Parts: sequence; structure tokens; C-alpha cells
Amino acid sequence: MNAKHLDLKTCLAACLFLFLFCALASAQKKPADETVLRGFEKSFEQGKINEIERPLLDFAIANPNNTKALELLARVRVRQGRSEEARGLYKRILTLEPNSVTAKIQLARVTLALGEKEEAREILREIEPSSSIAPSVQLELAEAFSLVGDFQKALTVIDKLPSKFKNNDALPLLATIYLESGDREKLNSLIPLMNKAATAIPALAAEYAEVLQNAGMNKEAAALLRPALAVAPKNAKILVLLGRLEVFARDFDQARAHLLRAAALEPRSTEVLSAQALLENATGNMSAAFSLLDKARRIAPDSPVVLADFVLLAMRAGKSREAVRAAKILLEKQPENPEFQYLFGAASLQNGNIGAAQDALERLMLKRPNDSRGCLALGLTLAAQREQFENARKQLNRCLEIDSANFEARYQLGLSYKAQGEIERAVGFLEEVIRQVPNYAPALRDLGALYLQKGAEPKAREMLERAVSLSPQDADTHFQLSRLYNQIGESALARRHLETFQKLRNQGGNPQQ
Repeated sequence: MNAKHLDLKTCLAACLFLFLFCALASAQKKPADETVLRGFEKSFEQGKINEIERPLLDFAIANPNNTKALELLARVRVRQGRSEEARGLYKRILTLEPNSVTAKIQLARVTLALGEKEEAREILREIEPSSSIAPSVQLELAEAFSLVGDFQKALTVIDKLPSKFKNNDALPLLATIYLESGDREKLNSLIPLMNKAATAIPALAAEYAEVLQNAGMNKEAAALLRPALAVAPKNAKILVLLGRLEVFARDFDQARAHLLRAAALEPRSTEVLSAQALLENATGNMSAAFSLLDKARRIAPDSPVVLADFVLLAMRAGKSREAVRAAKILLEKQPENPEFQYLFGAASLQNGNIGAAQDALERLMLKRPNDSRGCLALGLTLAAQREQFENARKQLNRCLEIDSANFEARYQLGLSYKAQGEIERAVGFLEEVIRQVPNYAPALRDLGALYLQKGAEPKAREMLERAVSLSPQDADTHFQLSRLYNQIGESALARRHLETFQKLRNQGGNPQQ
């Protein structure tokens, strides 16, 4: 064999050795990399963002073509609200894997979060739904179409899902689409299916209940959760959501019991702490509520749930500037999120930023025309502008069309007629409010003042004394009682309530407490 053949043989042998060495090295390296990434992912799911950020970034720099590392880093950036960086990472993934449907979906979502709705739609339109795509990814695609407002495309994708997914996992999204598109009849038709699925698969119960809660259907949501809890008594998420709903229904004893059970299961859960803060807030214990939320914010400073609860608490405490700041952070992170639009609008209204409130709430109502909370907040915003008085009344009547049990809208309509001197119509609305909610102190106070104005002192006394027993820190109720007692000749009582009124007014007594 000549030298040329030897060189060729040696070269081939060397190439074969190099190939085998690289393959072996790759085989040895890949499991190690996978183990590291699994560890990062587990920490991410536990909310340990700060702990993994630096090592994950170092790993991604050392492995620039590892799409799993890039994808996890992008998820971290999304959680941190660093949407531009997340977008760059998803674009990098697509240069490595141009056909990655998951990366395209997430790129569209992050683009939407940056306020570029049309571009997000274009990204999604490049994806052709097919049976080769895993059902879970198809569901993500349908959700993304829903987020950009392309409901028909979302429904088309859902329709192609296997029955198992369509009748279980897809139900919350279907309900959300019907809610967003204002199709209340179809939303109601899903409730029996959701009730059945929630009992069979309790893990889905909270998702179903959250959609119903967003639709203002708190009773239906609670009714769905209770049988699911009986099947899964240690499901902390169900306990927390049920506790929240019970707070809204003012069933404080049940709420406390459920939240204590959730806290025993997950003592460092920000969701549990936030829900407990909501309960303390509702029962008048502001100090404990702020303490619980402060603890939750230390655990998860970027948590949207905690920030949203902080907005609500700050509004109740009269800290409207702080509420607006927190709501603005939420809205900057997710400008198309209806809940955050509501919170920013409501906080801005309380802070006197009427233009900002109206803008946010009108955008919400375009997206959710049947949202009763948003409807009421927009009605109040319009009522705060003298030139919008008639529009405010139309808006409040619309709120009653959406939900005839909306006593706050009826109360505000009563006040609108009171402001215009239409006493009989105002009395009619407020009497209806008291029939609906016998212990609603503001309506009792205002109805008592109207009875006093009409000369019906016995009725006025009954309403005002009930109001002061429910809300003893309401300065205006004491003022109205002082007027009443003076009018009926009980001067000692009149003097006592006048002194209380002056004291509370100097302290900033809140007529809505």
C-alpha cells in the first residue's frame, strides 16, 4: 500500500474517531444539559425567578443553540415584564427552528403584550392548524387567536380538537370567547358541561370558576367549586378561589375556614396570602390586610395577582395614588388584559383622573360589552362629568339590562334623580335597593335623608338609625340624624350626633364606609 493510500486510510480513521468522539461527548453532555434544564424549569414553576435568572442566562450564553434554554429564559423575561427581551429570544428560537409552532405562538403573545395587536395577528396567521400539532399546542393557538380578538379562528381551532380536549380543557377558553363576544346564551349553555367536568377532573374546576367569576357569575362559580372540593379536599387552588367568592358573597366564616385550610397546605403561597388579605379588608381589618399583602409582595414582587389585590386594597383604604401606580404597572405589562383595564380605570376614577379612567373603561367595554363591573365604573366616570349626565344615566340603565340584580347601578340611578330634584323617582330606586340589600348603609342613609326631605320623619328615623348602626364612622349619617332629631324635638340626641359629625369630618370620615 503506497503512502497516498495510507494517508487516506489514516485520514478516514481519524475522521471516524473524531465523529465517534463527538457523538460520545454529545451523548454524555446531553443528559447533563437536560438535567440542568429540568432543574431550572422546576424552580421556575415554583416561582424562584431570582434564583435561576443568572445561572440560566449563563447556561444560555454557553449554549446559544439550545432552544429549550432560550425558551425558558424567554418565559423568565415574560414573567419579569421584560417583553422586548422575550421577543428577541423567541425570534432567535425561530431562526434555529423556523417551524416551531410553540415559539410562533409565544412570539405573538409577547408582541401583543407590547401593544402591537395587528403584528401579533399576522404572526398567528402564518400558523396552519393541523392534526400533527399536539392538542395542547392547538389549545394554546386557539387561546392566542382569542387574545388578538380573532374569535372565529379560535373557534375553528377548538372545533378540530379531539373530543376529550374539547369537552374538558377547552371549556374555559370557549366560555371566555363567548364572554368576550357577548354571547351570554352560549356561555350559559356551557355551565352544565363545566359542572360535570369539574367534578370528574377537579384540577380544571378553578379554571372554569375563574371564567364564570370574570363574567360576574359568582354564585354559579361557587356552586361549581363546592362539589369539586368534596372530590379534591386538598386542592389549595380550589380552596383559595372558593374563599374569594365567599368573601364577595360576604360569607366570611366559610371564607376564613377555606382560606385557613389553603394556608395549611401552602403557607408561602402568594395566592393564599392575597386571598386572606381580601378577607381582612372586607371585614374592616385594614392593617392585617396590608401586612399580608406586604408579605406576598416580598415573596413575589412581580406577581400580577398580588398587585391586583393591592390595587383593590389601596382603593378601599383611600390610597388612590398608590392604587393608580400599581394598576399602571399591571396595564403596562398587559395592556389588553380586561381585568387590568378595569383596575386602572377604577383607580383612576377614584384618584380624579377622569380622562384616563374613561379611556381605560371604554376600551374594556368594547372588549366586554356585558361586563357589569366595568359598566358601573364607566357609569360613575360619566356621572363625574356634568356634560355627560344623560350618558351616565343611559350607561347605568345599561348596567341593569346586563344584570337586574346590580344594586349599585340602581343606587347610583337613585342618586342621579336625587341630584336633579326628582324626589319620588329617587325614592323609588333607593327603596328597591333596600329590598335587594337590606343592610346597604349608603342607600339607607340617602333614603332616610329623602324621607326627611318629604316630611316622613318616622320612616327617616328607621332608615338613618339602621344606617348608623351599620356604618358608625359615616359622618354624613350623623349629620342627617342631627337634622332629624332637631326636627322632631330631641335636641340632646341632635347635639350628640352633630358633635360626632364634626369630629368625624375633621378626621376625614368616609361616607362610603
